[in-house]
Amino acid sequence: MDNVRLRRLKADYETVRRLAHLHPKIQIEGVSGNPPDRYRIKLKVKSLRERGVEIETVDEHRLEVTMPHGYPRDAPLFRMLTPVFHPNIAPHAVCIGDDWTASEALDTLIQRVGEILAYQSYNTKSPLNGRAAQWIDENKQLVPIDREEFFVDLSNVASAPTTTECSNCGAQSASLNECDKGHRICGDCEIKCRTCSRLLCLSCGERECRACNTQCSNCASAQRREQLYACSHNKSHSLCRDCCFQCPTCKSILCLICGTVPCPTCPPAR
Repeated sequence: MDNVRLRRLKADYETVRRLAHLHPKIQIEGVSGNPPDRYRIKLKVKSLRERGVEIETVDEHRLEVTMPHGYPRDAPLFRMLTPVFHPNIAPHAVCIGDDWTASEALDTLIQRVGEILAYQSYNTKSPLNGRAAQWIDENKQLVPIDREEFFVDLSNVASAPTTTECSNCGAQSASLNECDKGHRICGDCEIKCRTCSRLLCLSCGERECRACNTQCSNCASAQRREQLYACSHNKSHSLCRDCCFQCPTCKSILCLICGTVPCPTCPPAR
């Protein structure tokens, strides 16, 4: 791995962990890579989503952040794992700005996404969602959707103290493993999934592996099996109702993971 990329990924991991510790509306739900080059983030902020012909308010959202191979020369990629109705958000991307510079901090960009979700920030001149841009023009008195300031200046906030204590039992230990949410677990409190060997965290209240239980392949929300839909392109993708779409022409189940939205085989509806 390129030394510049490696150092940047390590630094990003520390800043994102600090952000999740200090920001009351941001939570790390999962990471991939060592050091991580992909994050799944929960953002607790009021925004909008489209359900049928209705526009409704929703309070929680899941964001995926991916650092491409050319990072930090190339910009990180942001996409929502849960549906959002916003002029600068499409199923495949969140537009956080036109010009990327490697000096931009990842924790700041994640907070910027929160501001976008809250409609504290938007651009209707070059929208990814034209209908949402039109909605703003017709309902300017309703924005921002969440009026509480989302951005927190972390430079003036004391860092959470480094701990060598188990998050579950409080025992001092020189060897602690971390769960997906950053809890540090000693060997006595460590439980691993028998199927995938993933660390289960007692501090998170885990008794069963959510990765091996029935869940949406896109947003990872727990679902009953009968509530999941099989992607027509890749049957291994099981999707909740919020993460899939049905083509009105061929009735195929379209998948955000496969990028089959809109339907690649049918002409766009007029």
